[in-house]
Amino acid sequence: MSYPRLRPHAYLCAGLMAVFVPHVALAADADEVAARLKALMEKQGMEASWSGIAGDGSRMTMEGVTVKPAGEDEAVALGDIELSDIREDGDTIIVGTLAMPSYTFSNEGVNVAIDGISVTGLELAADGDDSVAALVGYYESADMDFLRVTREGRSLFTLEQLHVEMSPLSDDAPLEFSGAAEKFTADLTTIEDAQTKAVIQALGYETINGYLELSGSWSPTDGRMVLDQYDISVDQAGTIGMTFDIGGYTTEFIQALRDIQAKMGETEGQDQSAQGMAMLGLMQQLTLNGATLRFDDDTLTQKALEFVAAQQGAKPAAIVNQAKAILPFAMAQLNNPELTAAVSAAVGKFLDDPQSLEIRVAPETPLPFAMVAAGAMTAPQALPQQLGMKITANE
Repeated sequence: MSYPRLRPHAYLCAGLMAVFVPHVALAADADEVAARLKALMEKQGMEASWSGIAGDGSRMTMEGVTVKPAGEDEAVALGDIELSDIREDGDTIIVGTLAMPSYTFSNEGVNVAIDGISVTGLELAADGDDSVAALVGYYESADMDFLRVTREGRSLFTLEQLHVEMSPLSDDAPLEFSGAAEKFTADLTTIEDAQTKAVIQALGYETINGYLELSGSWSPTDGRMVLDQYDISVDQAGTIGMTFDIGGYTTEFIQALRDIQAKMGETEGQDQSAQGMAMLGLMQQLTLNGATLRFDDDTLTQKALEFVAAQQGAKPAAIVNQAKAILPFAMAQLNNPELTAAVSAAVGKFLDDPQSLEIRVAPETPLPFAMVAAGAMTAPQALPQQLGMKITANE
């Protein structure tokens, strides 16, 4: 099984990480290790501080660590962070293992507990290093045993055994990454909307269980970012997955994006129209090579059909026929007969035999995001053809 993402505290770990290079070398200076860790976190938008440092350059404890996300006034107390198997490889400091303590925080009656966060193979670049490792941060692997969200003693959401892996960067191969959370559980009975709650109860999804998986690659030299898999699977419901392939996500793009975000943090509460325009201009550097959105059914569709049929006093087959008849008329307002025919055929095939439904975009040439946005505003009926959009069922 191979990962999703948590905010802002799980993002903190991603901000700490760097690539593992297993060379034996001399121990580093403890203060220098801490200073480099602080610098790496600042590049990820986190301001860190601590009350003291115990140990030496090979094994140390950063005591009373607190972090403050960019644009936030309140710091988060993390406690003591343990760093072990620290060594130097040239100008780079490598932390064999970084372990964070268990901690909890609360916001508006919602409590979050996180335990078992650790990072292996953390690379800390020297001051002034402009490498990809210095800018983005790399690690060999990272783990989190669990994250639990509760309110008034009741568990709302849990995520267990999150594991992430990343390959070292090389000049002739893209960085590869993968990850998974072995299990998540969500209690949907706490949803307050009565109508939604009734539907969830009728479908039998008061509590849902599932898992998450992802994998992909990134080439810093040309900015090609490919997400091969991002799947969210829910037991006895189905799997929704997405992929994308974009260009232009270079280190220069990342740095420019961080600069804009930093300025937005400095001017919070003021006019940020200039930063907004800069953000739009920056996004124009990205290009779309392709993307998919897919649903693989595991009884959810049949349950939904049976629920709607019971509401209308009909049989599920009659609901399917109604949907197939109404869909072409609903899509007629798009003024795209070709797309209407393709969607109607695919959805009809899926409803007759629910297996999978997939939307795929594959433009003939990389399509700038600015062109996609312009097309959506000026000629939306032509956008599906421009994107090379296709919809298929049970394939």
